[in-house]
Amino acid sequence: MNIRQKEKSFLYSLVIISIGIVYISMVYFSCGSTTEEVIKVEQDTAAVKAAQDSAARVQRMHQVDIDFNFAYQYYSHKDFRDAIPHYWEAIKNDRELRYPGLYRQLGQSYIEMEEPDSAQMVYEMGVEKVPDDVYIHERLEWIYEAKSEFEKAIVETEKTLKLGGDKQYYLTKLKDLYIRNNQIQEAINVYDQLIALSPDNKELQDQKTNLIKLSGGSIIEEYKKMHEKYPNDRKYIEALMVEYHQENDNVNIISMADKLLVLEPENISALDMKSDAYANLQKWKDRINVLRQRLDIKRDNPETLCDIAESYNILKEYETARSYATRAIRIDGNYGMAYIRIGEAYEFCAEDMILKRGGFSKIRFDDKLIYELANEQYRKASNYTDLSGIASRRMSAIKNSLPTKEDRFMNPDQTKANNPEYQWIYK
Repeated sequence: MNIRQKEKSFLYSLVIISIGIVYISMVYFSCGSTTEEVIKVEQDTAAVKAAQDSAARVQRMHQVDIDFNFAYQYYSHKDFRDAIPHYWEAIKNDRELRYPGLYRQLGQSYIEMEEPDSAQMVYEMGVEKVPDDVYIHERLEWIYEAKSEFEKAIVETEKTLKLGGDKQYYLTKLKDLYIRNNQIQEAINVYDQLIALSPDNKELQDQKTNLIKLSGGSIIEEYKKMHEKYPNDRKYIEALMVEYHQENDNVNIISMADKLLVLEPENISALDMKSDAYANLQKWKDRINVLRQRLDIKRDNPETLCDIAESYNILKEYETARSYATRAIRIDGNYGMAYIRIGEAYEFCAEDMILKRGGFSKIRFDDKLIYELANEQYRKASNYTDLSGIASRRMSAIKNSLPTKEDRFMNPDQTKANNPEYQWIYK
């Protein structure tokens, strides 16, 4: 027996002797007692009870010390099975919470024994008894998360944050739990707190933006913020271009494309989006200028040449349109869209002449000869699978304007249009 145990045993003996003396005195003076004597007896009884309670408390606390020491010895040697009953005895008797770490160690013992349900029970007791213990809240959150009980895990993580747990770590944990529990707006709000802690962390901002995007929300404002902060980061400029494209915001597409082209003058994607935006705005001359820039980068590109031809057709500059389409054919004789553009140049030119005279009731054989040339170009384009639909629709649209047998009979020697405004076609 060590010194501490001897001292406690001696103290316990003194308490018992005191109780005996008081009891004998009560018996001795009980006969013929006066009122004062009765009061004295009652006081002595209370003293006896207090002494008894004190002795029991000392003994109980002594037992807690013994159980905790036994438990900890087993625990430190990883003998968790033998540690557990002593921890339970210590918890039962430790009414003063002299050992708040009991719940930590008992819970961990069950974890080591691969009994998470028992560990959960202990930790749940622990947060009731020791509500300010960050570690117990953390372990309880870990168990809830492992069981996919995300709402409970969120509650424990929020408590840990309030108790002063590492803000960066627990906010990161909290936003992940919100996402797993499909609480997207709450997760976005936590992202804002994390970004406030690390304002230069692009990855966090990108994660937040992607989350908003996945939830179906508008992310333009998020990209605007990042673009303002990092004006030369092409990633945010390109992202804004895509978002503006989805919203048909052609003015802002052009603005972003210009910014990107300052950084990367030969960025084909930026030129293409800018060209399309001008087309949507029906600014055909501006579109042609952009397409010429593209042509300077990718020379002899038949697609660009045909896009320029399309723009000139809309501007009613048909001869110029045909020159670009013809150039595309010289580069690639199998580029079918070039035949479509030449056909349109002829068709639209004939239509203009007819409308100038007052409409299709005024159609002439000259006009029909031009429609026939357009039809021949569409027929060539119809040989390409990807263009057969377009070519068929164009041919169908002009079929009633083609020369008939009667037209041929009435104009037996005419094979070309005589109208001076059609003469460019025969050059």
